Parts: sequence; C-alpha cells; structure tokens
Amino acid sequence: MEEEAAVRSKRPPWRRTVAVQVALCVAMYAAFSLGEPRLHRRPRGGGEEAFSLGRGGRGGGVSFLSVAGGARPAADQARLLRQMEGIAKAYKVKFVLDVAELGEDDPLWQNGSLYFQALNIPWYSTTSSHGQIIGNFIKKVKMPYDQNLEIIGMDTGPLKEPIHDGKISASSREQIKWLEQSVASTSTNWKIVVGYDPLVVCTEAHRLESTKFCGPLQRVFAKYAVSAYLSKVGPCGHFHQDSSMLYIGNPSPDVLTSSDGFLLHIINPLEMESLVINLEGKVVERSVVHHHGLEAL
Repeated sequence: MEEEAAVRSKRPPWRRTVAVQVALCVAMYAAFSLGEPRLHRRPRGGGEEAFSLGRGGRGGGVSFLSVAGGARPAADQARLLRQMEGIAKAYKVKFVLDVAELGEDDPLWQNGSLYFQALNIPWYSTTSSHGQIIGNFIKKVKMPYDQNLEIIGMDTGPLKEPIHDGKISASSREQIKWLEQSVASTSTNWKIVVGYDPLVVCTEAHRLESTKFCGPLQRVFAKYAVSAYLSKVGPCGHFHQDSSMLYIGNPSPDVLTSSDGFLLHIINPLEMESLVINLEGKVVERSVVHHHGLEAL
C-alpha cells in the first residue's frame, strides 16, 4: 500500500491542472449565460423553423431595442409600440435606438419617447446634421463582469455623396475623422456604430463578390475592432456578416420588401444576439456575433 501511494504521489500534476482549468472555463461560461433569455425553435410545416422567445432571468448581460424611424399609419405605430413595450418590460432593456434622419423631429421618436417615459427607458436617435457632427452621439453602458458597451451614433448622409476626381467630400472626411477619433479613444469591450444608411450594397444574388461597403468606414471598423454596424435594412437583408463584423438592418416602413418591426439586442461578455420581431410579436430572424477574440471558441 505504501508503494502504491508513493507511485501516485509521483504522477505528474498536469492532469489535475487541466481538469481544474476545464472546470473553471465551464463555470465561467455558465455564469455568463445563467439567466439569459434563450431562443427556442419550434417545428413548422414544410421543414421550416419558427423562433420564439424563451422566458427567464436577465442577469447575465445588457439588452436594448432598435427600430427604424419614420411615419406609419396610426394603427401600425400603436401595434409597434405595444410590442416594443412588452419586450422592453420582459427583457429589462436599458434604452431604445431610433434609426432615423430627422432625430427628435422623427414621428416615431416623438411618440415613442413619450410612450416609454413611464418605463424610464430613454430613446436615442441618429440625425442628419447636414454634414456636421453636432448630431452625433456616444452612449456608454456598464455591463456585468467589468465590461462596457459603447454606442456611437453618426450622420451617415455625407458618406453617400458622390466622389469627385477620386476625392471624398469635406463633410464625409469630417464624419470619418470623428468616428475614428471616437472609437480609437475608448477601450470598451463592445463597440456598435449606428447610422441611418445601410452602407452595404448587394445584388439580388447576395454573392460575396457583388457586395460593396463604404471603404473608409470599413477600414475604421476593422482597425478598431468594431463589433457591429446598425442601420435601416438594405438590399443585404437584416444581417450581413463580414469577417468578425456584423451589419444589422432594422425593418423599415418605407421598404416594400421588409415587414415592419424592430430588433431586440442581448449582449453578454461572450456574444451579442439580435432578434428581428414583427408587429405580431413573432421572432422572424436572428443572428449571433461573438466577442472579438472568441470566434474560435
């Protein structure tokens, strides 16, 4: 017996170390994910799948809503705001992003911000400031586990101005300079840029070689590890992945190919889940982007 004990004591400790590390990783992931709302799939006819929002706690991250501004029939606007209110209460959202060109003059912002006043949930809106940066904004939100979320809203109108003699306009350069300074000066874990223009152009085939981006902005996104760009929906659909960067389009009432609705975004230290919710309160599409550096996990 003494010899067996001596043999065991001489075994290398690496197995125990590896086991402890694996256990810690599992525990950390469970802590991050514990209580997060989960998306459940339920079968439908024809082999399709529908999504439904699960119920549960919301202690593992930060949730917010985004919606495209614009005028809507009174009945549609009322349905939209009621659905947003229900999700906001259930998921304890911190704020609402109104993707619009008119800012506080946007019809949805005027009604929605008042509607949500009783919930103490602020609304923030993008706006066209005719090439200036006075309408731009930065919203910082603290997350669990010493992480941070930063929302950077900017006027994207000048970025669509035509290029003359191979040069972009002065107002476009000003916007790009402001954006680069903003994302370079922060060390937040999650960076989301918001603008009202999609800035991604796809053909009907949605093939990679036919996809075009706003070049100067794409370089800033890649250089400073921006997690996602949020705008109105464009030809590429609600979600378009480019490497580790996700382009997210909000359903817009002025786009005939897109049903109206809004998005719920749930961010925890490991990933951001975005859900497209229509006027009936059904989740019709979803996407998940991992935190930079965790794509291989």
